[in-house]
This record gives sequence, structure tokens and C-alpha cells, in this order.
Amino acid sequence: MAIPKAGGQARSGPTAGRAAGTAHTASKSGTGKAGSPGKAGKAGSPGKAGSAGGAARLDSLTGLRWWAAFGIFLSHVNVLLPIPGTRGLFGLGVAGVTFFFILSGFVLTWTFFERDTPGWFYARRFARVWPLLLLSVVFPLMFALTQQPVGDDPSHAHLLLVGLASILLVQAWVPGWILTGPSPVTWSLACEAFFYALFPFLHKAIARRTLRQLAWIAVAMLAAGWLIRAGTWIAYPPKRDISPDDLNSSGWLLLGTYAPLARLNEFVLGIVCAIAVKRGVRLPVSVRGAFLALAAALAFLWAFRDAVWRSQVPYDAVNQVCAPFFALLVFTVAVRDIDGRRSRLRSALQVRLGRYSYAFYLFHFTIVLSVAKKVFPDRSVVSFFTDPVGPAAGHAGWALLALTVATAMSVALYRWYEHPAEQRLRARLRPRLSYALPAGNPGFIPPLNAGSTPPAQHTGGTHRPPNTASTEHTHSTHSTQGAERTQGTQRTERTERT
Repeated sequence: MAIPKAGGQARSGPTAGRAAGTAHTASKSGTGKAGSPGKAGKAGSPGKAGSAGGAARLDSLTGLRWWAAFGIFLSHVNVLLPIPGTRGLFGLGVAGVTFFFILSGFVLTWTFFERDTPGWFYARRFARVWPLLLLSVVFPLMFALTQQPVGDDPSHAHLLLVGLASILLVQAWVPGWILTGPSPVTWSLACEAFFYALFPFLHKAIARRTLRQLAWIAVAMLAAGWLIRAGTWIAYPPKRDISPDDLNSSGWLLLGTYAPLARLNEFVLGIVCAIAVKRGVRLPVSVRGAFLALAAALAFLWAFRDAVWRSQVPYDAVNQVCAPFFALLVFTVAVRDIDGRRSRLRSALQVRLGRYSYAFYLFHFTIVLSVAKKVFPDRSVVSFFTDPVGPAAGHAGWALLALTVATAMSVALYRWYEHPAEQRLRARLRPRLSYALPAGNPGFIPPLNAGSTPPAQHTGGTHRPPNTASTEHTHSTHSTQGAERTQGTQRTERTERT
């Protein structure tokens, strides 16, 4: 089971935070007033890019979050309520977690202040991720404790233990806990928490690399993913059927798929992409070209849908195949927003769905499973994966019901719990942990020669180092002067998901 939360300040899958970063741009098509944050554009239109002191939000990344979360939803429908003729297609949705991890690295880097305090950085991440995580674990746990375990379902004591591990964000470090908790999708948040812990140090180590070195880091991260997958194939040769005993005896196989260390390369890939964009790098690939490349990769995977190495999620190389194309997509979509070009992903509806995607991600599995248990009351959770149910046309109606309920619940949770809780936590923690940054380039990335003197800010064709931008579920507020001169303070944005 795959689920994302991207972890920067944009909310990731896997928890990437809100994908609505801000950046200086020289686009003539969107120019805000000097010294004021750029305003979001109308549906499908370029957002306004601030001039000297303004910023343009990367709202298209927020829109992309919904589609990644929806893909993960389809992957779980593929297991719990399979529909005829959709197995090979819906199963590709598991790659959404990889997208969220890459987006998380990108967003955190995009919104990072060079002189930000670690305490305030971690506090922002805690406020963004933890309140909804707590609810997503407690809600299904209370429901499960009122039911008697069926078949291979874990005991109540086990559910309590793994539920606590999930709340403490350590679930993904123990093979037997990854997929057997009250909310299995929360394994990705344990990965995100690990990424958050390392991020200030990773950013410091990577940010001053040359472009050539950044390119080699990206290649190394992609190669690392393949080495991990090849190692699991050698240690645990792929097979079509997998039993509960196989899962219990294949700890390293599960760790190679779900453990934070095994997914760190995807997060670092996102960091590298964001640093390159901050440096003004532009690739000769359009957003359409990036989508077509990703579509070709997915078509390749679909063509091999019956191959043994694609038969089970722990064996599947879908993440390794898709990672470079997800990185290319995030890169080109971000550049398009920076340049102020039109984007359907930035429509009002898409951005709203992106804001709701974090809640949707965390609760969709609980809802789909609840519906599936009504259809198959004698099925254990584990048996859906180890002894798949057959596809049926009638499952489409049940899946649509689950989608409707999950979407409505995510809207309600965002508006009345997730967003208000994040704001309250930030308000309480900010006075203790944040501080005012001096004027200058807080998000400074050194020029190509890695010199110590920040480059002059340019307009025109060369991209300037951006002020804070919030891409996951938070926006940075660029203050102009006086008491608001804290360019490091972050304003919660109404975009969700990570």
C-alpha cells in the first residue's frame, strides 16, 4: 500500500506540504505591485509575479498533488474493489508516493531560508503534518477496536502498538508494522519525518554544489533507487503469489520498499531540482514534453503489467522507472509558473483539490477499506493483498461511493480541522522559535562559481533567487518593512496535501 505526504512547506504526499511556492520572476504577463506578494491568477491564467519585492506562487504544483493522491486512491481500489479491465492501469497509481517524496524535497528547498532556525523549521513541519496524522490514526483505531479481528487481521494489542508508532512517526522502521497498523498509508509520513530531520543538513551540503555536481548527485540518486530494487530482487526473487508468512519472513524486502532510508534518494532528487531552478537553470523540455515522457514510462509499465517483477508492490520497479519523469515534471511545471505562463493546473478548482489532497490521502484507505469490508465481510485486511478478490463490474459503484465520501470528508477536515489547527500551532510556536531575518536574499543559492558573494538580483531572462515560497501547504509572507520585516515568517496557505 502506498501513500504519500510530502513534507516541505507544501503539503506532500507520500506529505509534501502545500504546493504553492513563491518566487521572483521577470514575466511581463504577471506583475504585482512592488513590495507586495503576488496574487494568485484566475483559473487557468498566470499568477501575478511580483516585481522587486513580489512573488508568484507555484500553484500548479498544488494542482498536481490532487492527481497524485487520486492515483494512490485508484491503486487501493485496484486491490480492495477491483474493476474489470483496470488492473494494469489502476495499479500504476502506487507511483504517486514517489511523486510526493520528490515534491517534498523540491518544496522544502524552494521555501527554505538560509538563516532559518532549525527549531522553527521543525515546528512548521510539525504543525503542518501532525494534527491530521493524529486524527487519521485515532479514527480507524477506535473503529477497529470495536470489531473482532477476522482471519489474519492483527490483534487489538498489535493495532494499539502500531497506532502509537504511527503517531510517533516511526512506523516505517519496523517491517512488521509498516502495513498492519490502523492506517497503513501513514508509513509514508514516517519517511517524511525522517526527511524533515535531515533536511537542514542535506540542504547545507547540497546547496553550494556546482551544477555539474548537482547533475551527478541526481544521477547517483536515481542509481541508488535501482541498486536497492536490484538488491531486493536478488535476495527475494519475485514471485506472483505472496502469503502472510512471506511478508513476515521478508523484512528486508519490505524495508527496501517502504523504509525511510530506501526512499531518501527520491527526496534528495527533489532538493537537487529545486536548487537548479533557483539557480536559473532551464531545460529544453516543455511541460507537455514532460507529461508525454511520463506517459511513455507509464505505458511501458502497463505493457509489462503481467511480468513477475510487477506482480506485487514489494517487487515492483514502478518507483524507479517513474522517478526521473516525476522530477522532470515538477521541474518544468515550476518553471512555467515562475515564467508566468498559463496553466490549467492553476485553476481555482485544481488548487482547491490540491489543498484537500493531504486529508484525502490520509483517509481514503480507511474509507475504501470500510466499503470493501461491507462487500466482503469475511475478509481480513491482509487477505485482500495476499489472496486478491476477483474483479466485478459492481465494484465500480462502491468505488465511486468511497471516492465521494473521501472527497467530502477531506474538504470538511481541511476547512474545520486541519487548516485551523495548523494556524493555531504556528501562532503558539512562532514567538518562541522564529526570528526576523535581515534584508537580503534569505533563500540565497550561490552562483555557478560557488563564490561567497551573492549575485545581484536580476530581472529579465535570468531567474533571481526567490524569497520564501510555500509549496506544500504553507505560503511564506514576504514582509516589506518595519515590524513585518520578518521575511522568515510563514503564512499558512490554503493549499493541501503533502
